[in-house]
Amino acid sequence: MKTARVIIFLLIFLNIICLADQFRYQWSSYTTYFKQNIDERDTNIEIAARYLDGKILLPKVIFSFNEEITEKIPEDQLGTASILVGEKKVLGFGGGLCQVSSTLYAAALYAGLSIFERKPHSKLVLYIPPGLDATVSLSEGTDLKLYNPYSCQLIIRAKVDGNSLNISIYGTKQKTRSVKISVSKPEKNGQFLLVTTTRTVFSSDKELFSEIVSMDRYLIPE
Repeated sequence: MKTARVIIFLLIFLNIICLADQFRYQWSSYTTYFKQNIDERDTNIEIAARYLDGKILLPKVIFSFNEEITEKIPEDQLGTASILVGEKKVLGFGGGLCQVSSTLYAAALYAGLSIFERKPHSKLVLYIPPGLDATVSLSEGTDLKLYNPYSCQLIIRAKVDGNSLNISIYGTKQKTRSVKISVSKPEKNGQFLLVTTTRTVFSSDKELFSEIVSMDRYLIPE
C-alpha cells in the first residue's frame, strides 16, 4: 500500500513538472481580493480555485464554468456566504464562486479569448471593477463560457494566497498579440449606471482592431 502511494505521488509530481514545462508562456494574469473570516466566502473561493486550477482550454472548444466547475463541486463542500439573487443580497450556498468566475473572465479578456456567454451582476460588486465581472448560477442558468480561438492549448492556473485570488492563463506558445482593456467611467441613466468595456488588440505595437466587449448596466446602490 505504501509503495503504491509513493508511485501515485511520483506520477502526480512528474505530471505537474511536465505541465509546467509545456505551458511555459504566460498570456495573462488577474488578481482580486476578498475579506477573510466573515463568512464561508473565502473557503468557497479556495475550493472553486482548486477545481479550476489546471483546466485545459483546447483550441476551438468552448469552456463552460458551470459544467467544469460549479456542477462538479459537491454541495456539501460549499458553505454559506452573501450572494446576489436578482437585486437582493442574501446568504446562500456557494457565495464566492462569482468572484472566481469574474477573475477568470478578466484574465480571459486580457488573454484575447472569445467570450461566448457572460452576464454582469445586477449591482456593483466590490472585488472587481464594473464591466469586468461575470456572474454564474446553476439555478438561474447563468454561465460564463469562453472560447479558445487559437491553435495552441492554454491552461488556467488559479491560486489563493491569503486574501487574494490570482488566475493566470498560460500557453504552449508565446502570445503574439498584446491586449488593452478600457472600461468607461460609469454614467448615470435613471436608476442605472452604464458602463462600456472595450478591448483593443495590438501586434508589434500596431493596433489591429478594437471591439466593444460589453455594454453593461448596474442598479445604483440605494
